[in-house]
Amino acid sequence: MKLLLSLLLALCWASCQGNQIKCKDPSEEYLKNKLFRHAPDAQILLFKPDISPDQELRTCPKSVNHSSTLIQERSISPWSYRINENVNRYPKQILEAYCLCKGCISSHNKGQTTVVSVPFDKEVPVLHKTPKCKKGRFVYKLRFIRIAQLCICRFH
Repeated sequence: MKLLLSLLLALCWASCQGNQIKCKDPSEEYLKNKLFRHAPDAQILLFKPDISPDQELRTCPKSVNHSSTLIQERSISPWSYRINENVNRYPKQILEAYCLCKGCISSHNKGQTTVVSVPFDKEVPVLHKTPKCKKGRFVYKLRFIRIAQLCICRFH
């Protein structure tokens, strides 16, 4: 009798689990269209073929690389990029600048610490996943976050 009751409860529980609607993420295309419809300038968030994130954090160069084709290497406040990742956001991965030096590279202020290298942030639109489920899909809401775009020199 106990075995029969246990079996019946197990079947009932499995049946109830099968009737629950599992919420899924909308398609990549749907999220992309929603983001660009509400914030057309969100194109800056997408990875660009000429910019790749660092596998390991880079260090401050000894001098400005005047021959580089990359502006971030020709700057007196050089920077590079790392990935800012959040699985509950679209896009999940965003390139974020980080400064390579504490100070700024210049032949005129060697040894001076009055000028520092700081990130220049910009508010960018993203879609954040909410716990709400509508028609079997998670609901995403437009939000703005601050992401470092480049580095600049600033008086300390």
